[in-house]
Amino acid sequence: RLHTHPQDEVRLMIPNGFEQRKIAGIIAANLDIDSTAFMAASRDPRLLASLGIKGESTEGYLFPGTYNFPWASKPQEVIAFLVGRFRAFYTESLKQQAARAGLSETELMTLASIVESETPIDAEKQLIASVYLNRLKKKMRLQADPTVQYAIPGESRTLYFKDLAIDSPYNTYRNAGLPPGPICNPGAASIRAVLNPAKTSYLYFVATGRGGHAFATTFAGHASNIRSYRLALKAQQSNGSGKQ
Repeated sequence: RLHTHPQDEVRLMIPNGFEQRKIAGIIAANLDIDSTAFMAASRDPRLLASLGIKGESTEGYLFPGTYNFPWASKPQEVIAFLVGRFRAFYTESLKQQAARAGLSETELMTLASIVESETPIDAEKQLIASVYLNRLKKKMRLQADPTVQYAIPGESRTLYFKDLAIDSPYNTYRNAGLPPGPICNPGAASIRAVLNPAKTSYLYFVATGRGGHAFATTFAGHASNIRSYRLALKAQQSNGSGKQ
C-alpha cells in the first residue's frame, strides 16, 4: 500500500448477495476509502436522488461483478459506478417485464434480494421467486428468514423462534407484503428469476440438508419436507460429518 499511486487501478470482486455494509468493508480494505464514509454516502439523499433511487439507501443497487477502480476513488464515485452497472443491466425490455408483472423497481429489487439471500443455486431461483410471488398474490405473509436476519443488527447468525417476533418493518413474519427495500445486492440471475418465475402453485420451501430446497403446495407437504430435512441433518451428525 505504501507504493500505491493515486492513478493505480485495483481489481475488485463484489460477490452476489452481499449487504452494502459488507461491500463497504471490501472497498475500504482495497481502496483509499473509509467504510464509514462509504456507508454515509450510500444514505446521502442528494446522491440517491441523482442516481434515481427511491429508497433510503443504495442497498440493492450495488451491482455485483468484478471491476477495476482507481485506488484514490471517492465513495460517491464507486457508488455511482456500481449503480450505473445496475442501470446498464436493467434494460428497457426488463423494465417492461416488471411493468407487466405489476412490480415497481423497488419491489423488483426487494424480491430479487430475498431470492438471492435464499439460494446461491441459479437453477432454483425461479422456483423460489414463484413461492414468494404466489404468497403475495394470496396475501400470505412472506415469512422469509433473510428479512429477519437483516432486521437483526450485526453479523448473520442462526435465528431463534423469538427472533421472528422482532419489531422491524423488515420482519416479514410480522408484516404483510414486501419489506420497505432490498436486504442485499442481488445479481442478474436473481433479478431475472423474479421477472421470469417458474409457473408453480408452491407456497412453501425448506432446505433439504443436502444442498438445495424441497418445495410444497400445502402445509402438510411442507411439514413432511421439514421432517426429511431434520432426518438428513441427524444422519449427517451421526456420521460425524456435521458439515452442511
